[in-house]
Amino acid sequence: MARRTVIAAAASLAAVLAVTGCSSGTGNDGGDADSGDLRVWLMQDSVSEDAVAWLEDEFAAQNPGSTLTVEMQPWDDIVSRLQTSLASESETPDIVEIGNTKTATFANVGALADISDLYDEVDGDDLIPSFVDQATLDGKTYAYPLYAGTSVVFYRTDLLEKAGIAAPETLDDLVAAAATVQQANPDGVEGFKGIYFPVVDVHGLEGWLFSHGANYAEEKDGAWVSGLDTPEAKAALEQMQTIWQGSALGALDAKETAGNPWVPYNNGEVAMFSYRVFAQDSISPELADVTGVMALPPVEAGGESHQFLGGSNVGIAAKSSQQELAKKAMKLILSEDFMTQLAEDSGWVPGNTTFASAIPDGIVDAELQQQIAETSALTPAAPNWAIVEGNNIPVDLYSAIAKGEDIDEVVTRIGAKIEATLNGD
Repeated sequence: MARRTVIAAAASLAAVLAVTGCSSGTGNDGGDADSGDLRVWLMQDSVSEDAVAWLEDEFAAQNPGSTLTVEMQPWDDIVSRLQTSLASESETPDIVEIGNTKTATFANVGALADISDLYDEVDGDDLIPSFVDQATLDGKTYAYPLYAGTSVVFYRTDLLEKAGIAAPETLDDLVAAAATVQQANPDGVEGFKGIYFPVVDVHGLEGWLFSHGANYAEEKDGAWVSGLDTPEAKAALEQMQTIWQGSALGALDAKETAGNPWVPYNNGEVAMFSYRVFAQDSISPELADVTGVMALPPVEAGGESHQFLGGSNVGIAAKSSQQELAKKAMKLILSEDFMTQLAEDSGWVPGNTTFASAIPDGIVDAELQQQIAETSALTPAAPNWAIVEGNNIPVDLYSAIAKGEDIDEVVTRIGAKIEATLNGD
């Protein structure tokens, strides 16, 4: 979700680590009551009103004498509100939605209950694997996937055809296609570029790293070690640098401009762009019939790519006094009925990808979104990762590469910053 500034991120994490009485993550021992009133925090625009109504009504029907109330929360300052509420037995919601990359932080400080015992009951093998991995620490699972939003590559089929280019099957093909279609400039547009490729779209760029089998860091012997000074990471960065140095539009665009990548696409200024699926709703109707879509290509033809997947997990607060009742609600949230309605109404990939076929088809079909979700990857599940993002270290990495700086020097410098931040040095 939204990155924080360095000060806000550091303050947020420090406050999370100050949560008292939440060290074990085993859940409040007083949670054996047969009935009670549950409070569920979901985020604005995550779940439709109809899905919320079904959840509240179905829970009440299945648990006579008990109620479930969904309280919709705005994303602004949600970390601060979670810190305050999860630390208090009197204020804590019983179930919370948490952004997928924030889950490890809250789980690490014991703010979430261990709900590993629900895995089989919620068909854990059918849940988005990268989200489950992100929420699992030391063999214990503290949250399960609620929904995800995928990213895809949109491209002008007519322009590629005029330039004699087939749809890219590998990342090398994509690099070459961007250069070739730019050189051909089939419609003779002044300033035409192959692809819109801004460095601030960090999560979109991370798919290149992940697809090469790299990540920013990995944990070894109790310490976090940079994953950037590796052949795999450097290969990904070399490909991106080739694009930025030759066929990219908007490399250093501000976040506000980069958040509307369909604008240059609709204006005919680029042949391709990569963004979240909802961008399909902003593509000009005149271009709908000549717009193709694909997952980020893999390194080798016929292989798998691994893209970052934004979204949320859902877990039980460790301080909830209604642990067993909350588990019943969790099973409803992850049920076929709720997951299907979530997908139908909101267009998200449901946490259980078995029900992804319910996603309404647009330019991007449900099957492609399901495939992307099932092969997705995430940033390191490190407690201090929020500070790395808050300090804009990933943006600094890609900005330096886009400006043509030496890759070996960049990965050494940025890798050292990541290690120091993740290890609290």
